[in-house]
Amino acid sequence: MGVVGSKELRKILLSLLLFFLFVGVALAGEGEEVHHVSIMMEAFRVINFVIFVFLLYKFVGQPVKNYFKERVHSIEVALKEAKEAQEEAQRRAQEYAEKVKGAEVELKDLLYQAERERDEQVKRIKEETERIVERIREQAGAAADLEVKKARIELQKEAAELSVGMAEKLLKESFTDEDQERLLEEYATKIKIRGVH
Repeated sequence: MGVVGSKELRKILLSLLLFFLFVGVALAGEGEEVHHVSIMMEAFRVINFVIFVFLLYKFVGQPVKNYFKERVHSIEVALKEAKEAQEEAQRRAQEYAEKVKGAEVELKDLLYQAERERDEQVKRIKEETERIVERIREQAGAAADLEVKKARIELQKEAAELSVGMAEKLLKESFTDEDQERLLEEYATKIKIRGVH
């Protein structure tokens, strides 16, 4: 954009050459010692100046105008791009700030949720432990009761066996043949009485 083409460069160089030519002619004309000013000389100078300005405008005007137009355009584009880049940077900064803020909120939520889950797990483990301890106590109590019942039954069985054994021994020692005959007679009498009825 800001580069002047070779054609435009030739026009600029030609215009500068003509400019220096006219300036040289004008200065050379002043070198003569002419004290009187003639109208023709002044008209010639004005015409030279007008021609110079015309040629300058003709050859250099458009390239210079294009150069400055392109330069203005490139500056406008650069300013527009800088403004867009600044707006984009501000937008991204705001997005990142919102993301960071959102991440902080999310982190707080996650920490709160993790803490709540930890508390719930501790509570569940404690309750489960209490249930297990209670179940073990109940099982131990039931086992102890069962052992006590078994021991009682064994003791009652042994006591009965001992009682029977002692009763047999006492009967054998204290029961004579006469007692045996007497019991048989009483038993036979009872059976006869019952059979008669």
